[in-house]
Amino acid sequence: MSTVEAYRGYDTIRTQALELFVNKGFGQVSMRELARHVGLAPGSLYNYFPSKQALLFDLIEEFYEELYLLVQPSRQGSVQGRSLSSLIVAHLRLHRRRPQFFRLAIHGFVYLDEVQQQQIVHKRKLYESAFIDVVLNDTFLAKDTGSMAVHAIIQFLNCLPDWLDDRQLGDEARLLLVEQLVTGALRQCSRQPSE
Repeated sequence: MSTVEAYRGYDTIRTQALELFVNKGFGQVSMRELARHVGLAPGSLYNYFPSKQALLFDLIEEFYEELYLLVQPSRQGSVQGRSLSSLIVAHLRLHRRRPQFFRLAIHGFVYLDEVQQQQIVHKRKLYESAFIDVVLNDTFLAKDTGSMAVHAIIQFLNCLPDWLDDRQLGDEARLLLVEQLVTGALRQCSRQPSE
């Protein structure tokens, strides 16, 4: 098998496994069923992944790496274009392209072993810290209040595929709704208690 064929096989397995894990539930899918779903003999699947859990980890890890890239400065090193609004747009685009990754990261995390969970938590914290830096620089919130508010906003943004998929909103309406919810929450958090 050539390297290109192996990569295509790897990519196909990941894509079809993601679909199966999200639609049926990770705990409900056996390696035998997964192999059948991707068109391989059960033993052949182990040539690509040592276990179903390793495959799950690979998918979730990729998701958090992609989220982290969303909040990074441009290649020229400037933070230009990295505003709260641009982050919301980037999240909505990623939701549109990869909604199943968001669902798998939320529901599949509990099936990872302790070491894998620690690695994912580390990646998630890198992403969240970078996100917080952008939002706090963009909104001038106090660090402590702002951090808590932004953590809630991150959770909200990462759950959007489940929340928005059932709604009949166009792209512009989605963006406007999400921006209004997020900026309204931040505005409330930036007010002094006496207001």
